[in-house]
Amino acid sequence: VLPQDRLRGAVTRTRERYHVPSVRKAVAWAVALVVIVYAIRLLMVTSAITTLTIGMTFAIIALSLTLLTGYAGEMNLAPVSFGAIATIVAFHFGISGSGLAAHLNLWGIALGVAATAVVGGLIALPALRLRGLYLALATMAFGVFLSNMVLRDTTVHELFGIKFSIFTDGNIAIPPLKVGPLDLRDDTTFLMTVTVIFAVLGVGVIALRNSGYGRRLAAMKDSPAASAMLGQSLVRLKLGVFTLSAGIAGLGGLFMASAMGSVSNESFSIMVSLSLLMLTVVAGIGYVSGALFGGLMSGVGFAVIMTSFSNLASAQPDLAGMWTFLGHVAAVSPALIGIGVAANPSGSVHQVVEGYRHLANAKPVLVGGAAVVLVSYLLALVGVLDNWWFASITIATVFMLPVMGQWLMPEAVLGEEEAARRRPLIPERIGLDEPYSAEARDEIDRELGISDYLSTPPVRADKELVTNG
Repeated sequence: VLPQDRLRGAVTRTRERYHVPSVRKAVAWAVALVVIVYAIRLLMVTSAITTLTIGMTFAIIALSLTLLTGYAGEMNLAPVSFGAIATIVAFHFGISGSGLAAHLNLWGIALGVAATAVVGGLIALPALRLRGLYLALATMAFGVFLSNMVLRDTTVHELFGIKFSIFTDGNIAIPPLKVGPLDLRDDTTFLMTVTVIFAVLGVGVIALRNSGYGRRLAAMKDSPAASAMLGQSLVRLKLGVFTLSAGIAGLGGLFMASAMGSVSNESFSIMVSLSLLMLTVVAGIGYVSGALFGGLMSGVGFAVIMTSFSNLASAQPDLAGMWTFLGHVAAVSPALIGIGVAANPSGSVHQVVEGYRHLANAKPVLVGGAAVVLVSYLLALVGVLDNWWFASITIATVFMLPVMGQWLMPEAVLGEEEAARRRPLIPERIGLDEPYSAEARDEIDRELGISDYLSTPPVRADKELVTNG
């Protein structure tokens, strides 16, 4: 019904570069993710398994941002708010049994996701007239309205003789899903189920991006005017991608509420959405792996970091002030990390992936890094190493391996020409095994501290000055 906005040409080019993998590679990485998560689960206590489960549910919500913002270029500042809608619908219509026997059923999940997708389509209507900052503010207004109005409505209403309340008592409990032999009351089963769901959705999102529909989304992101001139319906594209994205966010939010057991309105506040969005952008919003790392950091990483600082402050009263200060810094770190987006707009995942692309010819380095991670895992599994040491060694190895490859095997990683260019200049060897070039001469001048004026022609072209030289 609403008319479209004025079509614009190609957007201003940025340095964003996203590599979309093939579906076959996506399936291989999905299987690897499930295996890795199960291997990590063997090192965890029950409370840590629940924490990781919550992180995986946040990753599912972040996956909706990869589809909507990373692929289609549309904004949504309130992805967690769609999870609240699915949670409310499932709480009222999708719980079977009572007391300790209560459980979530498939009907409740399907109805919650469908309701969220419909609401997402309604919220998409302003997208037909808004873009950029104004669309972002419209979605943020929706999130604030939901948090401050809908989720605070604990009053009992009566409609056609039926009494109900939207957010009962300000705190609602969502029991785990149970379908036949699948019972998510078991912590390991819950963790592996949400991991498989993320893996399947991730493969589906990548397959969609590689399809004709995904290419139309990319064209709309790049230039709506050119996309419309080629006969594409921008209205259907925007409504469709908003609906799909909202459904994925609703599914993730529903499992998040179930993993937490009990949620309040603060669980779906706009600040939670903004933190998740920021971390996903920093990790790489155009990558499924960026959604994974952004969701894990939002749901697990910073909570664990802040808890660790709090425990250190309690254990060391003399240094409590320092640990408390570091905990406060960790609380605002998502915003501080966002500063780095200017230097790396494609995200940290893109940077890591590009670093590993150059390691393809340095197989000894890759084998050595894999051996370090495997040995540390086995030592942690038998109790020789603490889990924190295993995590620290793994993270350090993953991020330092490209640097170590450039240091140990520069010719294989960088190529001979680039390795020669980066090799430190030794003035005594110029003319022997180093070419004597203009760059080498300037480098020697800088090393020797020779002023630039010696190589600069005089300002006054006086005849006597030129004659006497």
